[in-house]
Amino acid sequence: MALVDANYKFIYTDIGCNGRISDGGVFANCSLSNALSDGRLNIPPPRPLPGRTKYVPYAIIADYAFPLKPYLMKPFPFRNQPGPNRVCNYRLSRARRVVENAFGLLANRFRILRKPIELCPEKVIKLASAICVLHNFLLERNSRHVYAPQGTFDEEIDGVVTPGS
Repeated sequence: MALVDANYKFIYTDIGCNGRISDGGVFANCSLSNALSDGRLNIPPPRPLPGRTKYVPYAIIADYAFPLKPYLMKPFPFRNQPGPNRVCNYRLSRARRVVENAFGLLANRFRILRKPIELCPEKVIKLASAICVLHNFLLERNSRHVYAPQGTFDEEIDGVVTPGS
């Protein structure tokens, strides 16, 4: 379970849950979910988006597996949604691409993640945690253009999506 910010950095990880548990189940049992539902996090109050006046709360973008909560945004279910709902689903999908790209960069740079890791679970948890920390460090310190050069991530300009490498 991971929470990724808009700059591809891992800001929360919960590593070590059994792979047979659904994403929603993992989230329900993680410390982030408990802290969000108890109001223990210092989340800023709602404020307008750039160039707007309507106040909007901070939220986490999730997929269909997660429950709908005041702090979680997930796509509208089912096909054949009305136009505004389809637009919303598309925009949420674009936001979730950041997470997919962050995991893709991890697997590309730390190739040990591309296959099952044959270590005891405790060591795998430490290894995966260290990889997330190294990823954040390299994004921050190693100047992004070296660790994640131009063209690494998907880009969208004027509605045209250019897939990253």
